[in-house]
Parts: sequence; C-alpha cells; structure tokens
Amino acid sequence: MGDDFIYKGNNHFIIIGWNERVRTLFTYLEESLFLNEIVLIDNTLETPSALSQYVYFIKGDPTDSQTLVKANIKYATTILITANAHQTEEEADLQSLISLIASKGQNPSIYSVVEILTSKQIVNARHAGADQIIHRSLPISRLMYDKLFSEKMSY
Repeated sequence: MGDDFIYKGNNHFIIIGWNERVRTLFTYLEESLFLNEIVLIDNTLETPSALSQYVYFIKGDPTDSQTLVKANIKYATTILITANAHQTEEEADLQSLISLIASKGQNPSIYSVVEILTSKQIVNARHAGADQIIHRSLPISRLMYDKLFSEKMSY
C-alpha cells in the first residue's frame, strides 16, 4: 500500500500522522474487541511494516483532497488528527487545523478528534469543527483511544 492505494471500505477510522503516540494507540486498538478498519495517512513514514494487518496505509499529504479521497473519507466515521512530530508546535497545530478543515470539507459529519499542542489554537480547532480536542498535557495515547471509542465527551 502507499501512493497508489485507494481504500474502498466504509465506516472506518482515519488516522492522520504517525508518531509514538499513534504507535501506542495501536497497542490499545489491538487489545480491543472493536474491529473497525483503520486507514493511516502519513507523508513521513517510509515503510509501514510496523503496522497491523488491519491498518491500511496511504502515503500522502493529509491536507490534499486527493489523499483524503484515497482514504474514502466520505464514508469514514471518525478521524484522528495527530500533531506532526517533525515540526515546531506552532507549525504542527497549523497543519492539524488545515487537515481538519480539509477533512470536514470532504465529510462534514465525520467525528473528528484533533491533537493540539498550543493552548492558543484550541479555540481555532473548535471553530474549524473539531468534535474533540486533545491537548498535549494529557496522557495522549490512552486519551486518544478513549475519545475514539466513547460517546461525545466535553473537551
């Protein structure tokens, strides 16, 4: 899977970004009984060999509508947007916000969980349509898992 892969399923989760928090999140997911398929979008991961057989990988820019179409975002239920570890906090937050706007543009009803690193961008994430915001000061991996699999919670 990679550049030419197009995911054809529906009712799936999309995760944007690969980092240690997502790797830990996958540990929680594999221990769960929840069997939704996951599409991972990342433009830094070269070899997705560390991924579970239930994770479909698309290498690409998560702000590009074509990448989101490859992930079949119109038929996804949930998106988790994580902060890019290769950028400054400010750059990562702006990238996350643009990814959120692009995602909501393709699927306005998708349930979105967004990791924000700086407090000043939390309000902008709300304005952009984030359903849940995870601030970096919280225990991220477990919280990501809880927010993905729980009913809507307050931020």
